[in-house]
Formats: sequence, structure tokens, C-alpha cells
Amino acid sequence: MKKIVSLMLFAGLIAVAYALFAAILTSSDHAYYITDGKNLDQIDYDKVISNAKKAYVVDGPYYVNTKQKLGLHLSGIRELDERLGDDYRILWIRFYYEDSGIEISFPEGGSETKIRFFNTDKISVELKDLPPDEWIIDKFKLFGFSEQKARDSLSQLKDAITGYHEPKILIKEVPDFQAIYIYFKETGSNSTFSLPAGEGSCKETFYRGDEKIGEINYVVQNTRITYHDGNREYTVKIDRLGGVMLNVKLPAGEDSFTSFYFQSSYYGTESLRER
Repeated sequence: MKKIVSLMLFAGLIAVAYALFAAILTSSDHAYYITDGKNLDQIDYDKVISNAKKAYVVDGPYYVNTKQKLGLHLSGIRELDERLGDDYRILWIRFYYEDSGIEISFPEGGSETKIRFFNTDKISVELKDLPPDEWIIDKFKLFGFSEQKARDSLSQLKDAITGYHEPKILIKEVPDFQAIYIYFKETGSNSTFSLPAGEGSCKETFYRGDEKIGEINYVVQNTRITYHDGNREYTVKIDRLGGVMLNVKLPAGEDSFTSFYFQSSYYGTESLRER
């Protein structure tokens, strides 16, 4: 029978994540350790959080590092609803034309849309770096723009290319995400999906052969589970798609390896996978 390890889950998460420490930041009175995170794939997120509340401090949900619901929430695409759950957010979408393209993002929780040009090789974009006009207009039409609005938006974006300022415009309309997603699926020949590692951020990349044609950045909920052992503080970020990330806060001068060895040896090293 499948089950979730409950009261031992925290030490198990520490054991999984500890080998991934990526940075050490120290201050006058504490030492901070963080990891790059890891994805455990199949977990029962809701049950893990429910069990964690019996023994640990649980805080959330978060969307990456804020409780504000970032980006835009849309449902109705069965493939994404099944993969990401019923509360995923879309942060940005990119259309690629070689090394340049268009990005649309939702910086204010979906209340407005930002459209900008980008070039992967340059910080500032010049007119000569842009894709062909007709390519850009065709993409704007995918947003649900009329022919005239597409051409007007292109003119506004070109006018925004001045010096080192980001070439962007803000609009109130919400692009037709379903039309965009269908375009990527029908135009592309294959796609890849990067799983999140604790903070819930993940990305789907679309290709036509070896050519990258688009990217969509999603975010799902994550929750913080914290355990205090004296002056030590262990916090695990766990997201709905099985990502975990460990943060450790220790008193200055404490040997974190000794501390971890004791904790993991005493409590066990079971993971969060279903068994």
C-alpha cells in the first residue's frame, strides 16, 4: 500500500537536499546555507503539507518567493490542468525568431500585459535586431489583435527603442493564451518541460526540429516547512510538482556538517516519495 512518510519527512528532505548546497552566506551572528534544489517527481503535495502541520511550522502558499499570486491564471487546457494542477500561473511567454523575438508577461498579477522585444545576445535592442515586421504582426494576431491594432502595437514598440531603455509597451488586454499554446503545439515538432526545484518555477520549451520557437514560464504553489532545533533553523520549500529546496540557518561558527549528520542519523533519511 502506498503511504507518505509523515513525521520523519523533514529529516528526509534535509538528507535529499543537503548534497546540493550551492552557496554559503555568513553574517556576524549567523551562517546561512542554501541549495539549488531537487525534484522528487511523484509526491502527494496536499498530504505532505497536512502531515507537516502536525509537527512543524508550515507557511504558505507562496508563488516563488511571494504570497502574491504572480502572473496570469488561465484554465481550460486539459494537458496543462492535468500536469500543473488547478492554480498554476503563467509568468511570461516568448516567441523566438533566431536570437531575437517578442516576450509577453504579466507583471501585476494579470491586471495588465507587458510586451517587449528581446535579443538573447544583447542587453539593448536596436531596430536592426528585430524579426521581420510580418512575423511580428502574425504573432500579435495570435494575441487576438486586429490587423490595425497589430500594426499600431508594432509601431509603438519600435518607437520605444531608444538608447538603453527596455523597448516595451503596456496594454490592458489579456492575450488569447489558448490560441498561443495551440500555435506552439501545432507549429512545433517537440517540446521539453523543466521541473521545478522547490520554488515552483518551471518552463516549457517548444522546438521545430532543432530550432527553438517558444517558451512558457509557469509557476505553481510552494510551501515552507520549518523545523527549529535550538538556534538552528531548517526550512524546506516544497512545491506542488515535487520540487524541494533546503535553507539552513545556524549560529555563527557551528559546524553544519556535524549538525546535519546528527540530525539525519537520528531521525532517519526517508524521502517524500510515495511508497
